[in-house]
Amino acid sequence: MQLILKKDVQNVGEAGDLINVKDGYARNYLLPNNLAEIATEGALGARERNIQRIKAKSEKLHKEALEKAEKIEKIEVIELSAKAGESGKLFGTITTKKLAEELLNKTGVEVDRKTIILDNPINKIGEFLMTIKLSSKVKAQLKVVVSASETIKEAIVEETVEEEAK
Repeated sequence: MQLILKKDVQNVGEAGDLINVKDGYARNYLLPNNLAEIATEGALGARERNIQRIKAKSEKLHKEALEKAEKIEKIEVIELSAKAGESGKLFGTITTKKLAEELLNKTGVEVDRKTIILDNPINKIGEFLMTIKLSSKVKAQLKVVVSASETIKEAIVEETVEEEAK
């Protein structure tokens, strides 16, 4: 099915692109979510007339994303502390929501938690790398350092058998 994208769709295309996709993907995802429209003669004519506006808007969003990425990468490291056990394992995990809040506090840049990509969950003390996908072409990377705010002794249950000497 031939469609015209209304918004950028990851791994498919950018707003204004003319694409060919399978019918099911179009009917079940792109059209109901208002991400695309069917490429009729009228829609193609409107696309040609609006192509400059679409490109200008896309360029503006790209420029804003680059500015955000620059602000984010300036701080280089986010340091967090959390309760941890003796082995270095955290009680709970550091969530992407917490990371987005910390990023807002440090840089003033608001980032949707869904755009934060972690290679591994942050559930122990150490250094982690997080990637923030600001647009389809712009990504920012930042180091997250997690330290223990309080080390809590882990309960180890040991059964000891004492024999009495007679």
